[in-house]
Amino acid sequence: MATLSCNKGGGIAADVRIVYADGRISEEVVTLPKKGGYFSYKKSKQDLQGIDTLVITPHYAQAEAGDDGYFVNAQGYITYFLENRKDTLTYVRKRFPMAMQGIKTPSGCYLEVFEPYRFNMRSIYKVRDGHYSHSLSLELRNVEPYDDFVVDFYPLEGDEASYSGMGRLYRKLQESKGILVPLKDKVKDRPLLKYAVENPEIRIRQAWKPVPCPNPNQTVENEPPMYVKATFDRVCDIVDALKAHGVNGGQLTLVGWNLRGHDGRFPTLLPPEPALGGEERLRHLISYAQEGGYQIVPHICTGDAYRISEDFDEADVAKNADGSLKKDAVYGGGQMYKLCYEASYKKFVQKHNTMLRDLGFRGLEYNDVYSIIPPVVCYDPNHPNNPVQATEWAIKTAQDAIDKIGGFASEGGYDNMVSVLDFCLYAAISGIRKSTPNEDNFNGLRDGHVPIWHIVYNGYIFSCPFSESVNYTIKEPAVAMKIQEYGCHPTFYFYAAHRDDSKNWIGTRTSDLFCGTDEELNASAEAIKKGYDYLQEYGYLQYLFMDDHREVAPKVFRTTYSDGTVTICNYSDQAYQYQDFSVPANDWHTFKANK
Repeated sequence: MATLSCNKGGGIAADVRIVYADGRISEEVVTLPKKGGYFSYKKSKQDLQGIDTLVITPHYAQAEAGDDGYFVNAQGYITYFLENRKDTLTYVRKRFPMAMQGIKTPSGCYLEVFEPYRFNMRSIYKVRDGHYSHSLSLELRNVEPYDDFVVDFYPLEGDEASYSGMGRLYRKLQESKGILVPLKDKVKDRPLLKYAVENPEIRIRQAWKPVPCPNPNQTVENEPPMYVKATFDRVCDIVDALKAHGVNGGQLTLVGWNLRGHDGRFPTLLPPEPALGGEERLRHLISYAQEGGYQIVPHICTGDAYRISEDFDEADVAKNADGSLKKDAVYGGGQMYKLCYEASYKKFVQKHNTMLRDLGFRGLEYNDVYSIIPPVVCYDPNHPNNPVQATEWAIKTAQDAIDKIGGFASEGGYDNMVSVLDFCLYAAISGIRKSTPNEDNFNGLRDGHVPIWHIVYNGYIFSCPFSESVNYTIKEPAVAMKIQEYGCHPTFYFYAAHRDDSKNWIGTRTSDLFCGTDEELNASAEAIKKGYDYLQEYGYLQYLFMDDHREVAPKVFRTTYSDGTVTICNYSDQAYQYQDFSVPANDWHTFKANK
């Protein structure tokens, strides 16, 4: 546990700048009071009225080029105080998978925790003339305050003064809320979850319309044709190939099984896409996979909607503050609209999960996007939702899937849903930048990535570490090593690279799984077999807490787990000696506890 202590002055100083909606500006230096073993800044809900922006910059959150230390955010990106860096200003807005960030400078090491306004926050990283600073900004433009604003600052000292110490302390704070159940305990009475943890995730994109979308205003009359890559009968062939290659278990997630394929006409799901074989062949596939020993689940989305859907109704769409419809990207179904989580739960979620259960799906249902974007705020007077209220509806959505299908998985690791999230497809959308995972090739003030999310949640939620880590067994060794370094779940995807441009975030057409020919299918099954074998040997790491992670030599990282297991990942060009074992260059070795 972290040793908490205040500085000699009994408080810490911070600059606070407030911009009011009427244009007034207030600037002051405040001393943050001590509260138990930490310091706190608080602004009451009443006092937030009329505020547009509030920026708080602790004096310790500043450093000079060449100083030891770093800034680390909740996504795991780390910023070192490098010399000769160009003047840079970087913002991180709303992207807070955890309500925390960490600062380590010569003035001290602190974990900063901010709730419940995490999705109204922005981190500001800045370097100017070699001087680094870090601020937190609360942004309330067009936002009605819904709670007190509080930021707590926890000092860490000694061995705890590191990003690992920050992660361990945040984990302890989350545990104290009573919302976390260790994975090893959850699986005791949830056999479908246990199966998913201990077998690879195998996603199969079956059909989709072109992306980028040639027509954002789709109708049934002008709807573009689909790419059809894996019919329901062809997925039966995938099952046969997996068994033939010794992959004796896996959770199959069907993507684009629904009407008009992936993101085709959401929120409409049924009937199952006729070009894939329709309901009769889908039911056959579900039975065939289950009889073969595999779990099979659907990819759905109850948060997005397209006008081409027969179920589209503007009354269900979340509204902006000015009453306009809340839009998102243009994707397979055309212009995407964000559904209000409350409206969606009442109209679609419960009905859809009942239909999916009746089709025979069992396992960890995948409901897209919920855990990788901020909860959808809605200003519709018929179903108004601030971020806290929207989160409550998102949790109900997940719980309905758990109750009816067997579990809940989604795209990311946002911990506003941690009480119900079983599996996240990837804990970070990016982070390893292809084949050079530990080089200074990140954007802005991002100098690398550390597994702070995994230090907090490994042992509670299982995950793939990065979007790029999908299909890792056919990618560069440095990508594959991240599965080992971060203690994560082998995850595979047929036709991951579905976009027709260069913006595929999971893989490329040269690092993908295919099933168009028997040769392609066998190669894909061989790639999945490597992940299956890995789980037989190292899958136990998913049940453990990650207690420490650190760079022990240039480009050499040590991960330590709660049972004493240690993994050394050596990304350097030189062998690394650990105890009496030499870990080869560009390779890894796991030292199991008591061995």
